[in-house]
Amino acid sequence: MTDLKRARDISERKKYVRSLFDSIVPGYDLLNRVLSFGIDTGWRKKLLGLMGEAGGAAVLDACSGTGDLGRMMREKGFSVVSLDFSLPMLAAGKGRGWIERPVCADASRLPFRNSSFAFITIAFGIRNIPDRENFISDCLMALAPGGRLLILELTRPRSGITAALHGFYLGRILPFIGGALSGRMHAYRYLSDTIREFADPVTLRKEILAGGFSSVRVTGLTFGSATIFDCARP
Repeated sequence: MTDLKRARDISERKKYVRSLFDSIVPGYDLLNRVLSFGIDTGWRKKLLGLMGEAGGAAVLDACSGTGDLGRMMREKGFSVVSLDFSLPMLAAGKGRGWIERPVCADASRLPFRNSSFAFITIAFGIRNIPDRENFISDCLMALAPGGRLLILELTRPRSGITAALHGFYLGRILPFIGGALSGRMHAYRYLSDTIREFADPVTLRKEILAGGFSSVRVTGLTFGSATIFDCARP
C-alpha cells in the first residue's frame, strides 16, 4: 500500500468514526453501563487509583467522549483537559458539567506544547485511532519527563469458555442490545468489530515501547475483557 493510499484510508476511517460517534451521543453513557453490566465504572476507578494523589496535576483525557473519566479525575483534584474529535460528545459533557476545558481535535495530532501534562489518559478510545503510532509519539512529547500514559481498553479473553462466551456476546448480544436501545445497529456492530480486531495486549505493549516509552505495565481486568496499560515516559 502506498503512503498516499494509506493516508486516504486513514482519513476516510476517521471521518466514518467521527460521524458514528456524533450519531450515538444520546444514551451513550447509559448504554456503556448496560452493555458492560456496570463494570466499566470499576475499571475507570482502577485506572484512577494508579494515578495516586492529584495535587492539581495536569491531565489530558484523550478521546474523552462526554467526559465520564475526566469527571472522576476532576473530583479527585486533577486539572483535566478533555479532548475528543466529536463536538457533540464534548458539548454533551460540557452541558452535564462533566467537562470544564474541552478541546475538539484529532488525538493523533495533539495541539499542545511539549511537556504539558503529568498524565495522559485514554479510556476505550485507542482502538478507534487508525494511526495510533502518531498518537503514541504525540503523547510522548506532550508528557512531562517522568509522566505517564494510562490506557484503558476493551480486549479479548484468550482461552477457554470465557473466550467463547465473550466472543458470542461481542458478535450477537452487544450489537443487538446496543442497536435496539440506540436505533444505531451499525454503530454497535462496528464497535463490536473493533474489539475483536484490535491488537492483543502483548502487541500493543510492544508498539508503545517501540514508540519511545521506557516501560509498560499491563494489568488485565475481568478475565481479560479489559486491560490497563501504564506507560512511563523516560
